[in-house]
Amino acid sequence: MTRKEFLKRFTGFFAILIGGLIIKPFKNFAEVFLSEIDDFKDILSLALSKGGDISEIFIENTISRNYTIRNGVFETLRISQDEGCGIRVIKGDKYGYAYTQNLSKDSLTETARIAGEIAEAKSIAGVRFSKKEKSAEHTVLPFKIPLDEVPDDEKIKILKEIHESAFSFSNKIKTVSVGYSETIRRIKVVNSEGIHIIDLQPIFTIGASVVIEEKGQRASGRKREGKNGGFEFLKEINPSEFARRAVEQAEAVLKAKEAPAGEMPIVIEKGWGGVLFHEAVGHGLEGDAVSENASYYSGKMGEIVASPLVTLVDDGTFKNARGSFNFDDEGTPSQYTVLIDKGKLVMFMTDIINAKKLGLKRTGNGRRESYRYPPLVRMRNTYILPGEAEPGDVIKSTKRGIYCKDFGGGQVDTTSGNFTFSVTEAYMIENGEITYPLKGVTIIGNGPEALKNIDMVAKDFGYGPGTCGKGQWVPVTSGQPTLRIKKITVGGQK
Repeated sequence: MTRKEFLKRFTGFFAILIGGLIIKPFKNFAEVFLSEIDDFKDILSLALSKGGDISEIFIENTISRNYTIRNGVFETLRISQDEGCGIRVIKGDKYGYAYTQNLSKDSLTETARIAGEIAEAKSIAGVRFSKKEKSAEHTVLPFKIPLDEVPDDEKIKILKEIHESAFSFSNKIKTVSVGYSETIRRIKVVNSEGIHIIDLQPIFTIGASVVIEEKGQRASGRKREGKNGGFEFLKEINPSEFARRAVEQAEAVLKAKEAPAGEMPIVIEKGWGGVLFHEAVGHGLEGDAVSENASYYSGKMGEIVASPLVTLVDDGTFKNARGSFNFDDEGTPSQYTVLIDKGKLVMFMTDIINAKKLGLKRTGNGRRESYRYPPLVRMRNTYILPGEAEPGDVIKSTKRGIYCKDFGGGQVDTTSGNFTFSVTEAYMIENGEITYPLKGVTIIGNGPEALKNIDMVAKDFGYGPGTCGKGQWVPVTSGQPTLRIKKITVGGQK
């Protein structure tokens, strides 16, 4: 979709009919959103009038839908909209930030004045506009069927099919819950450096969770999928297979044996297992933690920090992944960033402020939950690149260990890299074969040490959708190939 097509499409967005509910035209938002960069010059100048290096205007409109079906009952059909503007003044490594939901010129002017005063800058800098305007062409988020042009009934039909399929797989099922969330996000960023971009980010997530019971024992399973794109991606989901995966996980957990404890190898299945490295390593590579010396990786640029089999990237250009976008929330073009190259630390993730503090380029990792928040350095789609081993050989060469198929939550200390992670679905490996399911598996270790102890990386690859919290919540993706950590502490029974 070209910028011209995007603008044309947007101008037809002012009235939306959703199940009998009319969302009124966003006249002020449309006028502000479609304005040219020169229309913001006075506001940007005022924001800098008390001193500052960069002033920035971030405008956002979102429309969200949420549906939930639980045990045959439609529990949720929620539709909401939000819009507003945040204005930031950056001076050195400090900033002032203010936001408003009123998009009138008077309100934006007052918000700019407040942001400038909060910055408490000492020197005055003029507004510098570049001649080249940057605008989104949607190369990262191509889509064919806009989510907001598809009737609710078509989306709900997919949820119902998943729901009905789940009950057909087992007579032990007590509860089935299927949920769908969708956010159509439109943003505009204008700043005193001459950046002027617009972007459209249509994000959806669908998930199923089941609870089964046998002889008084209960167990749960889940399946999730999410994309940043159109309805065609939702239609690709096979409802029966989607439900089957959630039921299979619950069945495995129900008959699982207690996990062994001690130091041993673990094999992590391709896909969502990458969340382990997102938490245990990724946050320590975010530029704010590094610049504040709150990361294990501070001062280690150029050093060997992982196995030579490990190349870790944070990729904002992964087509239609949840953490992808054409521009970040500061207007920096999204990009593919190699963080660790064959074991060597080569880059940190940065935003405008921390790129300057660290003397590095901007990597497009400035993200915010909404216009109510200033941007922070955040991961996008973080994953380990595939290696050369066959996936089956990784398991066959493991005499005794744990096969980790799905992960739950965890805790990490970015300063030391120490972490604790729960494994939602795990199996015992004995003599090179996956045998019985395990419960109560906890992985306890250190992120940098875990990276160094990776001794096999397969040529397959998978990823899963998630949402990352760091004072603010943003959509992300984590991924990896099948790989083995040759030794790590597993918490279970002795």
